[in-house]
Amino acid sequence: MTINLGITCSTGWTSIGLSESGTVLAEMNLNIGRKQSSELPKAVGEVLRLSSKGLDQVDLLVLTNGPGSFYTLALAAARGFPVVPVNTLELMAHQAAVFFRGQILVPILKAKRGHYYAAAYRFNPDGNELSTLWEPGFYAFGQLTERLASWDQNVILIPDNAKPFPSFSSANLVYESFIPSGGRLSLLGDLYFKRAIPFDAVRGIYLRPPDIG
Repeated sequence: MTINLGITCSTGWTSIGLSESGTVLAEMNLNIGRKQSSELPKAVGEVLRLSSKGLDQVDLLVLTNGPGSFYTLALAAARGFPVVPVNTLELMAHQAAVFFRGQILVPILKAKRGHYYAAAYRFNPDGNELSTLWEPGFYAFGQLTERLASWDQNVILIPDNAKPFPSFSSANLVYESFIPSGGRLSLLGDLYFKRAIPFDAVRGIYLRPPDIG
């Protein structure tokens, strides 16, 4: 087993975690918005201090490969760390799977202009992995409602913020607002270690077309 440093900045939260041999040593989850670039290095240093570890002891970096991964990739480049990329929606499903084993899990992130990022997973209790039922995609409200209605059973919706969240279907259950766990992310390095690639092979995942004009 390895010492894994997990970092995600793909939502409004900045979350860092360190784990060793399947145990979380320390984590920090900060709601700091756009201060990520200035605060993240200090937060990483504090997590390492709390764990009594140094960067030279880290074996693997685990990151969410969406917006905000630049610092983590720069750190991987400077230190030569291998990187395990994890989609943010996948992390959301993994966190909820602890409570909803066997259920269909649909993590949803709000995008611009009434659109949403979403995917669907089911937890495999034998291997602790997720089966992908829908690949991550970019949906208008109506498109996502239609997809959800196609299931013949209830699903667990996992929004990034439940308060302004619209009701896609009264038959669906809504999990409380998602806060990414840096510790949980770091543990995924053990589960998905076969994904490890060099920092320069990591490609960001951007699910919507770029804004033009």
